[in-house]
Amino acid sequence: MVTGMVKEVYAYRELLAALTYRDIRVKYKQAVMGIMWVFFIPVLAISSGIIFRLAMAYFSGQPPRLDDIVAVMVKSVPWLLFASIVGSSSNSLIGNMGLITKIYFPREVVPLSSLLSALFDFTISATGLLILLTLLYTFGPNTGEPPFIVSVKLLYVPVLLGVLIVLAAGLGLTLSCANLFLRDVKYLVQVFLQFGIFFSLVFFKHDELGSWGWVLLFNPVTPLLEGIRMLVVEGGIEPFLFPWLAYSITVAVAGFAAACVIFDHAEYLFAEYV
Repeated sequence: MVTGMVKEVYAYRELLAALTYRDIRVKYKQAVMGIMWVFFIPVLAISSGIIFRLAMAYFSGQPPRLDDIVAVMVKSVPWLLFASIVGSSSNSLIGNMGLITKIYFPREVVPLSSLLSALFDFTISATGLLILLTLLYTFGPNTGEPPFIVSVKLLYVPVLLGVLIVLAAGLGLTLSCANLFLRDVKYLVQVFLQFGIFFSLVFFKHDELGSWGWVLLFNPVTPLLEGIRMLVVEGGIEPFLFPWLAYSITVAVAGFAAACVIFDHAEYLFAEYV
């Protein structure tokens, strides 16, 4: 099923590229800030997280830690990638009703173009984050310890990002179908994405929530973000997280495969509901 979908999408790769370019162009063409929105939204999320960490430090009576701020930075950008893929993909079929009813093409191309558009934004914002971390590492305050650790284990970060993208793609495909049949789904997605940042441990760590912090690791996004944080800030993943990462990988792969099956079986009904 997945292999057939990949072959069909590849056959229509030019249409996929055209839709992706259109999505990117439309997103920023009439915006006053233009491409600067790619930087503004991550900066806003990171700033919110930093304020949250400073407030925690103030109420605990301890000075703020630079590595905690770096942790917020490196988890906020991947979370925004996940939220962007899920949010844009879930509305993609409805947003392309005219195209779907007029010509034949594999409908998977539509949500996948939203995914590629989100990856374009992520590439720019991640580059900005990398530059910022480099400046912080080079010219940041000397606290005796570096704010993050540069090691060969950082090569695992793209692997975890890949799993996060697969997880988001599976959700995006499923929700794009559900939103087509039940228009209430888009409101549920908005609520989920609005509050999901707090249930994905973006602004804090699991051990800061006491004995019940591990419960949030059942959110498959959380172990991936925690793994990225550990690789960047601590230089390696703590052994206790390995089973949770296996859980996230299983959910991502199984969820994407199930999404492909659901999408394929529901595709013939799309024209009736758009």
